[in-house]
Formats: sequence, structure tokens, C-alpha cells
Amino acid sequence: MVSSEIDFEVSSPAELVATYRRLADDLERFASLGPGSVHSETSVSAWVLAKRTVPVLMGTMAGHPTIKTGNVGFTTEVVYVDQSNHLARTINRWYRLGRPLVGGASQ
Repeated sequence: MVSSEIDFEVSSPAELVATYRRLADDLERFASLGPGSVHSETSVSAWVLAKRTVPVLMGTMAGHPTIKTGNVGFTTEVVYVDQSNHLARTINRWYRLGRPLVGGASQ
């Protein structure tokens, strides 16, 4: 599906900061103290490693460090979008949102 409408729930910047700070703190503690630093009552059994679809932006890139300007590319996972201010944050970087694709294959 190609769409300029964001159809997933995006957390507020404050919620994202808290979530990613907890993740970074947990990983830092694990890196320095090892497996004994993990305290969790949650478990998963009969598990496999699987992939799932995550929201990304696809479009004509400009100013990207590895995608040539004018080429179509995909971003990493989108974690925050502010369409009114034309901004999106992915796992790796901020993007300024230009004109959305209108009349794409699924529109």
C-alpha cells in the first residue's frame, strides 16, 4: 500500500524518549554487568525468531548519506511523524517531509 496518510499510532515525543531511554539503560547495564543484571518474570516458550512489517517511508531522497539524491529509497523504521510540521523521525535520523505521493498505485 502506498499512501501519504499515516495509519499507525505514533507515540508522543516524551513517550518515545522514555521508552528508548529505558532500552538504552537496559542494554548499557547488560553490556557492563552481564546476564545477571537481567531481572524479568516474562518468558516466551516454543519461540522462533520472526520478522514483522514496520512502517517506513519510501520516496525520492535528497541529502541522504548513502542514497544518491534523486534516487528512490526506503527509510529505517518510522518512530515519529509530525505531518503538520513536515517532520519524521526514523530509527536512524530525522527527515523533512516534502510533498507526499498523490495518486499512487493504491490511491
